[in-house]
Amino acid sequence: MQQRQLDGQRGQTLPFWAVGTLVVLSLLFFTANYLNVVAWQIRAQNAADSAASVALSVQANNFNETSTILYAAALDENRLRYLNQALLNTIYGVGGCNPSPGGTCDQNYQTLLSEYDVALNGYTADIQLMGQANNLSQGGQQTDTRKAIAALGTSCAISDCAFTYTVIDTSTYPINGGNGNGDDSHHSLLAPQRVDVAACRNVPYFVPLLLKLGAGASFQALGRAADAVIPADTEVFDPGTAINPQTGQPYQPPEPQWAQAYSAPAYTVDFNALQVNLNWYSAGSIAPYDGSISQGNGDGEYQCS
Repeated sequence: MQQRQLDGQRGQTLPFWAVGTLVVLSLLFFTANYLNVVAWQIRAQNAADSAASVALSVQANNFNETSTILYAAALDENRLRYLNQALLNTIYGVGGCNPSPGGTCDQNYQTLLSEYDVALNGYTADIQLMGQANNLSQGGQQTDTRKAIAALGTSCAISDCAFTYTVIDTSTYPINGGNGNGDDSHHSLLAPQRVDVAACRNVPYFVPLLLKLGAGASFQALGRAADAVIPADTEVFDPGTAINPQTGQPYQPPEPQWAQAYSAPAYTVDFNALQVNLNWYSAGSIAPYDGSISQGNGDGEYQCS
């Protein structure tokens, strides 16, 4: 009799076990789906962040190259000024050289003149690099940016190929106003650019796909990021006094070699008084464009197509 009662009690607990198992499985499936959604959303945001940075890396690198060329031009210009003064010193016999015919002044003059031509050629090359219109013009930079954008999703080395990319905005960055959505009325030539990018992918839900149930059910992984070319650092550099840690000497030590057998300030190129301001740029995050967009709900919130 007692055994029958125990068997009956065990039979009554089976529904509770069944319901409990279903609840646990449901929680596990919900958690798996939730983690899958979160993982894809994080991946989508990372893809958008990377895409926006890649799109503007062209102009940021261009600006940094220009800063480097400007530094080289400043050195060459400083050298030209001192060499020009040294040439005048040899003409008037200033600085200790021998002004007699065939003396050291004549010898120094020829040496300085040759070096002046070398320095002038270097300075001219610097200016020509800065004057390459297609690379340094607003139109050229925008063209390069479009090329970088067009490569998104085509090369897995520079972007996550699991997503499709849509460029919402590719205007110049507002300087004194403007909405940043193609309105260039407040922008100067060579103004830093900005870009607003969305990364999209329709991802099947993990559990239905695993169990072959509702395989068509999916969610939208969407990431959106906006970047602008912004000053990352401004460096004040004194090449004549700043010490190079590798050599223990100034980056640009004095150049007295044209004074031949003696060292005279009148024939020395001195960089001690030269100070150069160097601006370095990078692609930095900004707020996405918040106006009306073509694929949105009217308040600037993007929706994948």
